[in-house]
Amino acid sequence: IHALVRDEKGAKMSKSKGNVIDPLNLVDKYGADALRFTLAAMAVQGRDIKLSPQRVEGYRNFATKLWNACRFAEMNGCVLPPGFDPASAKQTLNRWIAHETAKAAREVTEAIEGYRFNDAAGAAYRFVWNIYCDWYLELVKPVLTGADGPAKDETRAMVAWVRDEILKLL
Repeated sequence: IHALVRDEKGAKMSKSKGNVIDPLNLVDKYGADALRFTLAAMAVQGRDIKLSPQRVEGYRNFATKLWNACRFAEMNGCVLPPGFDPASAKQTLNRWIAHETAKAAREVTEAIEGYRFNDAAGAAYRFVWNIYCDWYLELVKPVLTGADGPAKDETRAMVAWVRDEILKLL
């Protein structure tokens, strides 16, 4: 299911060479989720993994980005009301993110079913970082800071729904 883990230069890890990366040190420094996601993202079939602390740090930054997005949602009162149906969204931006979320879920699911864990991780990463955080959350800020009304209520619900779908995917 997974490849051989090598050092960042591609050499097989060896205590005698002194190039072993202790996973417990990586977990202490960057967190277990960052290490897990790094290994999943790099687990291309038929290819060895070149592991380095910088790669784990990059995926720790991804986890931090998601954490900040969740904090943003919480600070703006974004909760999922009972019975919320994303298909009933009227706002163009919310219909767009519902479509993108379904597309990302399909990509992740197909990759996992095909044991292409790196493709699943890549699809989740691109959706979270590029679509949800960089575009959607930035574009909804004026709505969330604007006057109360149906558009704001729908947007709050959609932010929460997408966040929950992301957490299921990950």
